[in-house]
Amino acid sequence: MPRPAVVYIGGNGRSGSTILAQLVGRHAGFAAVGELRYALERGVLANHLCGCGTPFRECAFWTEVFTRLLGGFDTAQCEELLAGSRRLDRIRYAALLVAPPGARPPGFRKRLDQHAEFLLRLYTTIAEVTGAEAVVDSSKDPSYAFLLRSVAGLDVSVVHLVRDSRAVAYSWTRAKVRPEIHWQVEYMRRRSPLRSALVWTGCNLLFEAIRHQHDPYLRVKYEDFTSEPARHVAEIVEWAGGSSSPGMADSETPFRHDISGNPIRFATEIPVVKLDEEWKKRMPNGQRRLVTLVTAPLLVRYRYSLNTRVGARRGGKSRIRGIYRFLFK
Repeated sequence: MPRPAVVYIGGNGRSGSTILAQLVGRHAGFAAVGELRYALERGVLANHLCGCGTPFRECAFWTEVFTRLLGGFDTAQCEELLAGSRRLDRIRYAALLVAPPGARPPGFRKRLDQHAEFLLRLYTTIAEVTGAEAVVDSSKDPSYAFLLRSVAGLDVSVVHLVRDSRAVAYSWTRAKVRPEIHWQVEYMRRRSPLRSALVWTGCNLLFEAIRHQHDPYLRVKYEDFTSEPARHVAEIVEWAGGSSSPGMADSETPFRHDISGNPIRFATEIPVVKLDEEWKKRMPNGQRRLVTLVTAPLLVRYRYSLNTRVGARRGGKSRIRGIYRFLFK
C-alpha cells in the first residue's frame, strides 16, 4: 500500500487556512477535506454541515468514507476513537510524540499505536475514495501536526501559514456565525487580544520546532499569499510533489466536502482572494500596542513592522521597537 501523502496547513486560526486549502485542493491529485481533526467530533457526532451543504452523516462522500472505514457511522465506536484522540492530541504530549518509539512510556505507546492505525486508515480511505494522491488537511493546530507526524505510514508535509499577529487578534474579537451548526444560531469562539497574542506566539513557536524535525516544511505568509495567490498556490502544489496545472478547478462539480473551517468554504464559486487589513483602521490603539509588545520577537522574525501608529511616516521608529532594542541590544 503506498504511503498516503498529507499536506498539512498549520498555523493560528483566522490566518486564511481555509481558502488556501481550497485553492490547493482544486489542483489535480489533491483533495481538500477541511479540518480533519474534527471529523469525529463535529462531523459524525455533532453532524455539522459538510462543505457541500449537507449534514455530515447524510453526505454521500463521507458516508462512503466511513462505510469503508468503520462499516458506517457507528457513534459508539467514534466516541471511543475521539476519547483516544484526546489522550494524544495535546501540546503536553508533544515531547513524547517526537521522541523515538523506544523512549515512550509503554501505556502512551500503546494508545498511540492504536490511534495511529485509525488515522492511517482514515487518510488512506479518503485518498482511495477521492482518487487523490495527497489529502489537504487544514486542521491548523500544532498538537495535531505532531500527532500526524508520529504515524508510521503517513507522508506529512507541513505548510506553516503565518499572518500578522495584530490582524489575527483583531479577527478573534469579531463575532462570526457558524453556518455549519444548522439547527440553531451559534457564533464562533472569540478571544481577548492578550489571549490571541499568547496563543499566536505559542502556536508559531511550535511550528518553528516542527521545522527543525527535518520533515518537509514550507512557511507562507498570509500577506504574500493574498498578494499573489496563484503563484503561491502553484509553489505549494509543486513543492508537495504535484502538478501546478489546475485540475479540479475546471470541473463543473469541484470537490467540496470539507469539514469545519471558515464559513467561506460554503461558497459555491471560487472565492476572490484579497488582503484583509481592516485591523489597521478599526483595531483600538491600546489593543494594537499590547499585541505588538507580546508578539514582537516573532513579528521581527517574520519581517513585520513593529510600528503601531496608524498613518505613521515611513521609516518612523515605534515605541515598541525602541523598547526591544533597549532590552536586547
